[in-house]
Amino acid sequence: SSAHTLRSTAVVPPSETMAALSTSAAAISFGRNVADARALRVSAPTVNAVVPRTSLKTEAMVKIRFTRLGRIRTPFYRIVAIDSRKRRDGAPIEELGWYDPIKKQSNLNAPAIKAWLAKGAQPSDTVGALLRKSLIIEKK
Repeated sequence: SSAHTLRSTAVVPPSETMAALSTSAAAISFGRNVADARALRVSAPTVNAVVPRTSLKTEAMVKIRFTRLGRIRTPFYRIVAIDSRKRRDGAPIEELGWYDPIKKQSNLNAPAIKAWLAKGAQPSDTVGALLRKSLIIEKK
């Protein structure tokens, strides 16, 4: 029965609170990576607070250019309206025709091309030459 009466009780000094115990235990286990909780202060925002700028609106340029199809050494091109930042064979906004350089044939949707040019789309150099040759845009 003497074994039942012996109990170990931990005495916590009144100066140490639970917060101090947890921070000291954290400082022991993590070293200097954990900041002391007493050193952290929450302050009100200062007068010179950073004011967020209005978001800059960037509009992408639409280009009229070729996208390549066909086999190796047998090129075939579609003429597409596409965002200028997209890759060569990326998803186009609209397909405007095709060009076969082997047979020297082309099929162009002239009203759609003129509509894109009126909206400010810029043709690439080779597409511009093809459009001038087919009299869709005026020669310089």
